[in-house]
Amino acid sequence: MVVPLPYTLHTRYPAIAIAWTIILIPPIFLNLGLFYGLWYGSNLDRILVLTLPTAILGIFTIIGIAERIYKLTQKSPQYRPLNGSRWSLDIFQWGYFLALLLISALISSTLARGDADNDDHAYQIRLLSLPTVVLMYMLSTLTFLSLVLNWAQVTLPFRFGSSPPGEVVRPAIYYIVDDVVAVDGNGGLEYREAFGKRYEGSEMFRGMIWKLSLCWMLAFYVLGAVVAVLVMRLPVASVYAVGWAAPFPVVGGMVVGTIFYVKSVLRVEKKEGDESHEDGNGRASPRAIDDERSPLLNGARG
Repeated sequence: MVVPLPYTLHTRYPAIAIAWTIILIPPIFLNLGLFYGLWYGSNLDRILVLTLPTAILGIFTIIGIAERIYKLTQKSPQYRPLNGSRWSLDIFQWGYFLALLLISALISSTLARGDADNDDHAYQIRLLSLPTVVLMYMLSTLTFLSLVLNWAQVTLPFRFGSSPPGEVVRPAIYYIVDDVVAVDGNGGLEYREAFGKRYEGSEMFRGMIWKLSLCWMLAFYVLGAVVAVLVMRLPVASVYAVGWAAPFPVVGGMVVGTIFYVKSVLRVEKKEGDESHEDGNGRASPRAIDDERSPLLNGARG
């Protein structure tokens, strides 16, 4: 009997729509609108024009970070990792900090060089179009490391999110889903506990997490390389839009594909679980009849 996951998106669609609107508007519409509007529609200093869009984007990033940290550091442990301390945050948040550090280093060093190439800031624009590439390669590399450690059965020397010391390192997708659903999706401790038990109790579920981690890792490596090549080769007028906006529709398609794949795996898992709990007359035992709610999907049975 697989452990049901106490989470459904049916009652959370409005909140998710608002959250993704906030996520997508700054980097795509606001960022691109400011850059192209100021670059071609004003006489402002070029360095100022390069600085303003990323600075305003940084404000939205800080707001998002503050909101997550507030939820994680409340007196109630509702959103914290299992048995985690109040100030330990979660794995996703520390990854958020690392991504912010790497992207900030790229942007700061690019702005500091000025028009050193005497090309009307063309090379600077190309470099400032690469933050999404940096993010994808960071995520892919961390995922690759998690898969290697999981394959080698390396155990944790310390608490890592909800995982206690001595537990085998799990694929990166596990930690991402655990933290995002528990905190940003308000799944809380109940979800973390059920998600961990589901992973431990179902070989098929573990295989699904592994395959998803591998596929997203490879896809981000390839997509990051393609975007980087386009940013460095296309006419400079188009590269800022390509670098900041092009990955989003591709990732959106990957999300849709992931949803269908997860649904298909959960259907098979549920079918096999029901068959294993059939009584002598071929009827499902009461324990096999469960309202399965899958993570990041919907409340319907597998």
